[in-house]
Amino acid sequence: MQPGHLLVVPDGVTPADVQALVLSRFPSEVLDDGGAHLRMDVLPGCLVEGPVPAAVADLPAWAVALYRLEAPEQRGAPVPVELRGRGGLLDAFAEGEPGGTEREMLELGLALARRLGGAVLTSTGSLLTPPPHTDLLLYSEIWLHPDALVHVLTPHLPGVSLEGGDLEGAGRRGLPPDAASGTSLLADEGERRWLHAEADAYDAAALAEPDVTDSYGVLATGPDGTVWSVAVEAAIGVPPVLAGLLPAGTILYEVRCHPAGSSVPGEAVERVDAATKALLESVGGYVVDDDGFLVTLD
Repeated sequence: MQPGHLLVVPDGVTPADVQALVLSRFPSEVLDDGGAHLRMDVLPGCLVEGPVPAAVADLPAWAVALYRLEAPEQRGAPVPVELRGRGGLLDAFAEGEPGGTEREMLELGLALARRLGGAVLTSTGSLLTPPPHTDLLLYSEIWLHPDALVHVLTPHLPGVSLEGGDLEGAGRRGLPPDAASGTSLLADEGERRWLHAEADAYDAAALAEPDVTDSYGVLATGPDGTVWSVAVEAAIGVPPVLAGLLPAGTILYEVRCHPAGSSVPGEAVERVDAATKALLESVGGYVVDDDGFLVTLD
């Protein structure tokens, strides 16, 4: 096996799993032999290939398969001493930080490792095990008025409220009370109609004020100091995996957890998932993680 960077994966990960994730970041040609072996030309001079023979010492006990991450070596200057000792790529490549397509392939490898529960073994001998993402991003065609967002999130993020406390000021592009009756639709069976009417109101306002972009956020704080935030804004582009699936004017909902300590409690992650699922059921759309991979919420 040629020296280089390796994606290390645990049991249960198949070439098809790796292929699907790579394609969501880099649409590319796939050369395989019926699914048992994967070879993908990802970038010029770069490929993902595997599984390859595990002729490497000192792998973790959970390591079952390896995938080669081939890229031309592109190294910069040594990492300054004051930036060393923090782990990650800077420590792994202290003598010369990777750049160009080599950096892109390493970042792809780390994203794959994060999603698949694996690690990246660099050509310098460092084993990088990235923690999983806890935050989620929802892309939708529907813009929710702040009080509607609070209504949807309250069962999952107790105490959630608008950042700054001004619901009216934050929602000038949102839907006012039902234009026909003058009453709120929150309390009756028309909530679904109300939520979809939000999109019409947003589109109409966007046409009237094409140069104005609104955004707002809500916060919830747990007893231990953990903070959950949901930011709402017009999306500036979408991840490659969503290309062609959403029209112009897409709305981005960022659901994030800010733990009080150095680790994220399991309950905090569950609340992120539950809040995002409730939003998805209300406004539709697609959910991805911070690496741009599609996420399915059970």
